[in-house]
Amino acid sequence: MLYPLKFFPIYMERIWGGTGLKQEFGKEIPGGKIGESWEISCRKEAMSRVAIGPLQGKTLAELIRAYGSRLLGTQIPLDRDFPLLLKILDAQDVLSVQVHPEDEFAAQHENSTGKCEVWYVLKAKPGGKIIYGLKPGITRKNFSEALRRGTVEECLNYVEVQAGEVYPVSAGIVHALGAGVMVAEFQQNSDLTYRVFDWNRLDHEGNPRPLHVDKALQVIDFTSVTPPKIRAGEEERKLLTENAYFSLEMLKVSGEKQMVSSGKTFLLGMVSKGRGDLVYQGQKFRINYGDSFMIPAGIGAYSFYGEISVLLGTAKA
Repeated sequence: MLYPLKFFPIYMERIWGGTGLKQEFGKEIPGGKIGESWEISCRKEAMSRVAIGPLQGKTLAELIRAYGSRLLGTQIPLDRDFPLLLKILDAQDVLSVQVHPEDEFAAQHENSTGKCEVWYVLKAKPGGKIIYGLKPGITRKNFSEALRRGTVEECLNYVEVQAGEVYPVSAGIVHALGAGVMVAEFQQNSDLTYRVFDWNRLDHEGNPRPLHVDKALQVIDFTSVTPPKIRAGEEERKLLTENAYFSLEMLKVSGEKQMVSSGKTFLLGMVSKGRGDLVYQGQKFRINYGDSFMIPAGIGAYSFYGEISVLLGTAKA
């Protein structure tokens, strides 16, 4: 029997992480600098397990094998990898300046898919910034020379951010979260990142972290115009962004909102504000700020109750 699924988070230590996930959401993180919570993941190195209900303990991969299109939807090929990955990122320090490749380059050089993602800002300290693309007019030659001289910061486009803003990060866009910014990240199911510059930091063993400058210079889109930020707004339901891989919308609930799964594709959800209940066949699943869940494609009618805002990501075939 399928039902709305909640999974145990998978916590990742990062040099730029901290304890913000515990402070913001009450998550039971381990010690160390935890920078990422992989909320829903179907990767060999990070496989989500169901947290509640009759299917508790089952992996997402096991559910896909058992339920197929009833779980994923009729439009999602069963012979391909699970298409999405949902995370929360807590940047207590600035991330490396980085870029992701698109599918063709990733397949040719890494035997992987590319990485297209979107950030929804959950929290930002006053003056918190992200690196979002390059300044107008920066060429590959300019950028390469700046890397050689150690002046790459002069090429970067800094944007001050606030909670409730949305930033699509397509393959080829140079980007990084700044210190004090926490985001929900919906993305292609890929962990492929090329680091361009890492602020001359050393890892816990005193060594510089690896950079991938040659490949990064091949995949950075120097012709792109950095897309404008998007605000969630006050609409009851609003499409925030859409690309070839997924769409992301915001649903605002005040009281009750009845929903019906499409049968065509599953949903990945995250509560971005408030708390409430997700109700299915008379059973209530409590969902609070920072909680994530999966709506199987074939479960039919369900409802949200409470005063909550929910991000809903939909995969495309």
